Amino acid sequence: MRILVVEDDPAIAFLIETILEAHKYTIDLASDGQVGLDLSDAYEYDAILLDVTLPKKDGVSVCREIRARGSSVPILLLTALDSPADRTRGLDAGADDYLGKPFDRNELLARIRALLRRARASTVPILSWGSLQLDPVSTTVTFDERLVPLTPKEYALVELFLRNSKRVFSCNAILDRLWSEDSPSEDTIRTHIKGLRHKLKAAGAAADFIETVYGIGYRLKPIDAPGTALLTEAWEKFKGQVSEQVAILEQLAQKVLDREVRPDWQELGKNIAHSLTGSLGTFGFSLSSELARQIEKLLGEPQEWSADRGRLLYSIVTALREELNKPAAGTDLQGFESELTIDMLLVSAADCSIEQIQSLAQARDWSVQTVPTIAAARSQLQQYRIRSIVLTAETIDRTEEVLRLLVEVNKQVPLIPVIALASAASLDPAIEQLGTLRTVDPHDRVDLMESIERSMAEAESSQTHILAVDDDLKILAILRALLVPWGYRVTTLADSQKLWEVLPTAKPDLLILDVEMPLVSGLDVCRSIRERSEWSNLPIIFLTAHTEPTLIQQVFAIGANDFVTKPVIGPEIIARITNLLERQQVQQLKSDRWQQQVAADRLQRATRDKIQAALMTIEDALQSEHPLLGETHAVGEQSETCRQAETSARFHPLHTDRHHQILEQVDILRQLLLAGL
Repeated sequence: MRILVVEDDPAIAFLIETILEAHKYTIDLASDGQVGLDLSDAYEYDAILLDVTLPKKDGVSVCREIRARGSSVPILLLTALDSPADRTRGLDAGADDYLGKPFDRNELLARIRALLRRARASTVPILSWGSLQLDPVSTTVTFDERLVPLTPKEYALVELFLRNSKRVFSCNAILDRLWSEDSPSEDTIRTHIKGLRHKLKAAGAAADFIETVYGIGYRLKPIDAPGTALLTEAWEKFKGQVSEQVAILEQLAQKVLDREVRPDWQELGKNIAHSLTGSLGTFGFSLSSELARQIEKLLGEPQEWSADRGRLLYSIVTALREELNKPAAGTDLQGFESELTIDMLLVSAADCSIEQIQSLAQARDWSVQTVPTIAAARSQLQQYRIRSIVLTAETIDRTEEVLRLLVEVNKQVPLIPVIALASAASLDPAIEQLGTLRTVDPHDRVDLMESIERSMAEAESSQTHILAVDDDLKILAILRALLVPWGYRVTTLADSQKLWEVLPTAKPDLLILDVEMPLVSGLDVCRSIRERSEWSNLPIIFLTAHTEPTLIQQVFAIGANDFVTKPVIGPEIIARITNLLERQQVQQLKSDRWQQQVAADRLQRATRDKIQAALMTIEDALQSEHPLLGETHAVGEQSETCRQAETSARFHPLHTDRHHQILEQVDILRQLLLAGL
């Protein structure tokens, strides 16, 4: 678990860090309130330990701002100011607990454990993946009920993987999450992974329980992958087109043998082979993809067609056809898990009215699945992409099971709407406190369907939106099949010339571009995007089957953020998208902070100018009546000037206009002083 400690006393900060790291917590340190606030925005913490007396921004103000931003992270205030008034002030600002200095080591640890328990009081504390289990409260890890003795960093690695069970983590991503500022080298990560694998294997796990995704990073090995229905569906849709493309290559190969080849035919064949290289590999036909790559290379060579080269081309094209005609024994889809979609998961054991709900859902062309128990509903979350869950009245009484389901739902991206056919008054307070379940009048079926539609639209509108541009429809279908199950909203575009029609409306969070496209290439598109200020920060990932260093250098030179080679490997593109969006989010946070500071400085300067102008006006008026009052006061003495001016204006017989002028300036000055300057 990761804890932020905001403490300006180096000795106390070091002591807390030492105590907590010995108990397997990962610690980030901040020495002033503003840095602590910035870190709490940039990273997700399980708890925050916050000193009250801090430079730049005091701890109570930091606590108040964290709560104002909607964060519910547990906060423990640490301070020598331990009077009832101080404790009340801190707790009213949103703190969860208060510990006075000096503090006892064991009491500090006990209070942190209590905070973490309360934070998870309505959740399932045990994290699991197959036979591997981690208890965050007791900080123990077991495999098949056997205790696995781990170092603090090994424990942190297990927790990171379990909390993000489908994600691939690069070494840099692991360093960012588990180490503070003094990060070690990537070799240290590899050493920890090796040691962790050895201990898990000793407890009975497979040697590759923590799997290496080569060139990307590490993840938990997928368990019982539910199939690749979406990619299989895409292959069924496009295999006829692939067959036609191979037929053209067969005709071209025959023309080469007959010495009737033309340059335009050769160029067409090269483009077809290039397209097949990427799409066949992504569909899982690795050998077919390699054969297509060899065909592309042969057709791209500027040599005369000798008899030997012609026969070589013919044999490779023939091998490609034979490979694609083999009976499908299940393609290797690059280790990617895909999911089927259920629009409504209906949880009901004995409600006789579910047939009406099913009928209303089917009228909207929704796919509906009914399960008898909440446990069965939770299992469906692992196998399908669920768009909404409806709980009938008899299931709401099982509070603990409902809470378990809601915790699982909260992990899903996008968030799945959960609707109960019950009144709000009938909910257990623990369920109501979690705040992720909506209630609908059980007798109003129309309202139920409208609520589900609104909830699904709200959830899906918050998804990260990716725009993919590629002239190959097969690649676009594959990208959609790969990205949608991971919670991304995907828009595809096959004509790059129409990008500027689509871009302002789609407003994507990330753009995927093919390098080679007819008329307007991906390179030209990227270049034009970077020249427009409103899109200059849009993250761009390029796709291509070419890996020449000069091309890669060119891609990054014109402003691309990343580069993925075809065939597209599911975990790779997901990891690259996730890491790129996270980097973008951190950069945006820093930019927003800087802009806020600039705006605040500008406002402060303008306000000070107004204060000085008001002071000068008041002083001029006062000195015309009382020359002995002296020179204009400094900004730090405005209150005294204000008092003198108001006294003079009210008790000395000045001209009426002058009297009003002084009082107006006094009023302006008082407002500025009340603003805190």
